Amino acid sequence: MKKIAVIEDDMDICNMIGKFLKNYNYEVCYASDGNKGVELCQSFLPDLIILDLMLPILSGVKVLKELRTFTDNPVIVVSAKTMVQSKIELLHLGADDYMTKPFNLFELLARIEANLKRNVTEIPKTDIRLSYKDIQIENYNVYIVGNPVRFTSIELDILILLLQYPQKIFSKQNLYESIWQEGYAYDNDTINTHISNIRKKIKKYTDTEYIETIWGIGYKLK
Repeated sequence: MKKIAVIEDDMDICNMIGKFLKNYNYEVCYASDGNKGVELCQSFLPDLIILDLMLPILSGVKVLKELRTFTDNPVIVVSAKTMVQSKIELLHLGADDYMTKPFNLFELLARIEANLKRNVTEIPKTDIRLSYKDIQIENYNVYIVGNPVRFTSIELDILILLLQYPQKIFSKQNLYESIWQEGYAYDNDTINTHISNIRKKIKKYTDTEYIETIWGIGYKLK
């Protein structure tokens, strides 16, 4: 049974989500403020986290930053904020998906299933062995110039895909359908933001450019 943590201060919404997801064989736990949310994720060890932005004590943005210090599991942000810039900033901080309130429960379920499916690779974690210049991936641990670097599940999936096929040029559609495992819906912000996050993390340890933008086509290892 997969475990879902819901960090949301509106208990009506928590109960609605919990009752719905339990019908689909998910175990659900709740936290009503940011601090309790972080503590819940450290003890409950959820497979996926649903996170509201407007939380008491510790904001959703701060919770997201804290979560990314100890878990790479998917985080779906659910918020009344609709600005595109907010979505981009959240992706930069490590969110995996974003939904705007009010939302449809069946859409939430579809996004949960898609994120969980993407977070499980067909290759056993203990069998991953990839190396390209100063990047090594061993058992899903990434080392850049020998330094361990934490990537979110999406960032890691993209990096693994690029390293597995170093000569291939991936269009945004290729990347989206390979990583999200669903039909491509034109969305430059999502792909661009995750690629940007990967580049920034690599850049902290080396000036070598690893991901090349092929203008009008997509991306490949440089």
